[in-house]
Amino acid sequence: MTAGRAITPPDSRASLGPVKPLRFAPTPFGAGGLDGPSGPPRIGIYVMPGIHPPTRTHSTQRKERTMHPTITPSIEVTIGRETRLYHAFITTAPTTLDAPATVTLHTAPLSDVSGMAADPIAISGTRANAPGRLVLVDGTELKWQRARYREGRHLFAPADPVLVGLNTLQHWLWSRIGSPAADLALANA
Repeated sequence: MTAGRAITPPDSRASLGPVKPLRFAPTPFGAGGLDGPSGPPRIGIYVMPGIHPPTRTHSTQRKERTMHPTITPSIEVTIGRETRLYHAFITTAPTTLDAPATVTLHTAPLSDVSGMAADPIAISGTRANAPGRLVLVDGTELKWQRARYREGRHLFAPADPVLVGLNTLQHWLWSRIGSPAADLALANA
């Protein structure tokens, strides 16, 4: 012992020197290293639960060359033996334009709700107090719902996957199930 410190032998596992990081990480798919490009994600494997990548169709491939695809937050809801995938959007449309399976999670002035959108929304002074909603749209009714809102010239913007993540969607959905009368009164106001 010298100066109050124990000297460890050079072959000891307890070393106080810098630690060299591993250049590989074992994975179930046999990835050789983490420092190279990983390539496109494999189908069915996602890092963030509740967020699914956008599907690419022939009609949207042209738009994706100029714009980055937006990932909408989503939540799977299972009742009995039926499971549906719902996507979160910000809208200014009234509930009369909703599809039967669309669920309103939050209602507030557009100036408040627009902060939950994935992309910034330009709001004029007259539009700031317009009613806005955070809605869950059933994935099977998404195209129909989008066309219906846009036909009425209403805003239909994807929600931000960080601000409106899986935990937030679960919390608001449970609140909505627990007190449906209060939310319906606000949505029809």
